Amino acid sequence: MHDLIEKLDKGIKWSFYIILFLVPLVMHPNTYELFEFNKMWLVFIMSTVILFLWGMKMIAKGKIEIRRTPLDIPLALFLLSQIVSTVFSIEPHVSFWGYYSRFNGGLLSTLSYIFLYYAFVTNLVSSPDARENNEKPISYKMVIVSLLSGLAVSLWGLPSHFGADPTCFMFRGQLDVACWTPQFQPTIRMFSTLGQPNWLGTFLAALVPISLGMGLIKLKDNPKNIVTPILYLLLTLLFFADLLWSRSQSSFLGLGTGMAFFFVFGIFTIFRKTDESVENFFKQKTSRFLLLSVVLLFIIFFFIGTDINAFKILTLDGVKNALPKQSQTVNKKENTTAAPQGFADSPTIVGGGTESSQIRLIVWRGALDIFKQHPLFGTGTETFAYAYYKVKPQEHNLTSEWDYLYNKAHNEYLNYLATTGIFGLGSYLLIIALFLFVAIKTLLKKSIKEAFLLIGIVGGFLAIIVSNFFGFSVVILNLFFFLFPAFFFDLSKNKSLNHMYSMPNKEDDLNSKMGNGRMTLIVLLAILCLYFLFYLANFWFADMQYALGSNLNKAGEFTQAYTPLQNSVNMLPGEDTYKDELSINLATLAVLLQQNSRATDAAQFAQRAQALSDDIISRHPNNLPFFKTRIRVEYALAQLQPQLINEAIKSADYARTLAPTDAKLAYNEALFYSQKNDNAKMLQFLDLAEKLKPNYTDPYYAEALMYQQMAKDTPSKADEYNAKAKNNLEYILKNIDPSNKQVKDLLDKLQ
Repeated sequence: MHDLIEKLDKGIKWSFYIILFLVPLVMHPNTYELFEFNKMWLVFIMSTVILFLWGMKMIAKGKIEIRRTPLDIPLALFLLSQIVSTVFSIEPHVSFWGYYSRFNGGLLSTLSYIFLYYAFVTNLVSSPDARENNEKPISYKMVIVSLLSGLAVSLWGLPSHFGADPTCFMFRGQLDVACWTPQFQPTIRMFSTLGQPNWLGTFLAALVPISLGMGLIKLKDNPKNIVTPILYLLLTLLFFADLLWSRSQSSFLGLGTGMAFFFVFGIFTIFRKTDESVENFFKQKTSRFLLLSVVLLFIIFFFIGTDINAFKILTLDGVKNALPKQSQTVNKKENTTAAPQGFADSPTIVGGGTESSQIRLIVWRGALDIFKQHPLFGTGTETFAYAYYKVKPQEHNLTSEWDYLYNKAHNEYLNYLATTGIFGLGSYLLIIALFLFVAIKTLLKKSIKEAFLLIGIVGGFLAIIVSNFFGFSVVILNLFFFLFPAFFFDLSKNKSLNHMYSMPNKEDDLNSKMGNGRMTLIVLLAILCLYFLFYLANFWFADMQYALGSNLNKAGEFTQAYTPLQNSVNMLPGEDTYKDELSINLATLAVLLQQNSRATDAAQFAQRAQALSDDIISRHPNNLPFFKTRIRVEYALAQLQPQLINEAIKSADYARTLAPTDAKLAYNEALFYSQKNDNAKMLQFLDLAEKLKPNYTDPYYAEALMYQQMAKDTPSKADEYNAKAKNNLEYILKNIDPSNKQVKDLLDKLQ
């Protein structure tokens, strides 16, 4: 029995190694979302494996065991808040699984993270009283694995900054950056295997203080061995350089906070423990190592630079820009072409878009409005994408991202406040506050040798929570959020780890053999875990079919898209996202079949499209994206059954109750009335669209076309209607788009 327990513990240990090393690296080109989906699935799979190993261990020992930690109460409260929020969610399916594509943040992912926290401390952490003094705790090895993963991520991403992305080579066979869209250019903002510059930046920000702390520990362990500390210092510099090349302002601020804590607390620890004078302080190797680190980090910062205006004066570009204007003309021109583009926290969007800080403030105000309407438990875990539409400030329509779907508040704390209420945010903040309180209290008692890695872990934790104020967590960051405290408690020998909750409370009996009852439980557990693994595998393959069909739909290849979309629905009937995409495919095919004189087939496809849409809407009355698809389905089928235009209008009316400031919905409803030749109603909704978004070209142009047609139909009022048409066209050219050729051509016809 003792050998079995050791093998199970070894299996759990290697499962954690796999999670920490592979999660930042895993990606796949054929899934709907290349990065986060695959990382989340790896966590689900490995959590299931650990569940089986831990469950088998408890069955073998004949009791349930869970180690106590300082965070038990806040973790329990946080988990309860997520469960309650899911139960009362406006979209329970989304709240359980998470928003489709990333899935991180749903109840299932939260269960996985908290489960992994307790699986780690219970099975792999030794109680401080039982640990030998020279024994390296398992957390030490976990930290090294995380740093190795960071090294792999950094080296993988490094060539992409210079135009040779290994991801493009692996996916497309070409060592360049041509496989990415204009919004994702690693030569401008590196993202490596994390999928987004801010996620890469925060991942590296969490590792920089830890790698520096490891270097100081190695220096303290063996002052004569300078090679290993230097290697850790080089690793730190690599992380920092890649972070700067990600151009993530939120990550930079997070790292600044973490490093400020690291250096301030590190220097304080050295002085406090050695009673050294300032003069003697700089004679110590640890002090010189810290000073060298600061100098080298600053040199890298000086040459690579940052997009945060307050710090630009400390960079090479800032110095150049401070020179007299006549000597910096060329440099200014070069700088404008190198500006970061296309991501959430870059200063501007390609083509002179709205500053992201301005957009973020608007979204934050919307998040607060959601909270005011749902103060206790929020709208449901991961439901921001649906709740925001209802409170979306009208001024968001005046930004360059007016038509984007915001599935996060771009502030982790406001996102929790909006979707899980004061209960969810309060318990989340309690986890942070209690960990920091325990950590600082512990660090004040530690020796120099013990302190630096612990300070690094706290610094990495601070980097995450500060970065998340301007963004949101992804899979690896949530893993760090929950596991960093576990590592800290283990490395600091927190006394609470001596206590194990046990039911029944009895001594281990490792000499007895397992009877039939225990073997039956193990078989049942194996069946349960195998079922979930099969479900996850089936889900993953269904997602690939959905991704293929969705991309073909977007490319207008509706006939080719039908089979993979139908496959995805057959493989996973409970996922309505697949049915939603299939419904618009069926509706479009019905129209195409009708045009090819296949009326019977067209009617069958139309009936299936309508049935699918009815089924989806009946279960998701608060899901605006599904309603928008329903409107498209009914509008398409109106070409076969003209009376369905009235159903499209009803759906648009309901959709506008879910999104009262959505200008595009009002514009589309105007087009529906145009199809009914109801000019009065058309004008009413065009005016509404113009009022909601005064810089929206389409309704003004549609109104001009309407007046042009009315001038032709009513010659006696032709001058009046043509004048109104000209007014709309001139408004577009004067206030919205002065270079619009289509508008200019129509205006010339009316002259």
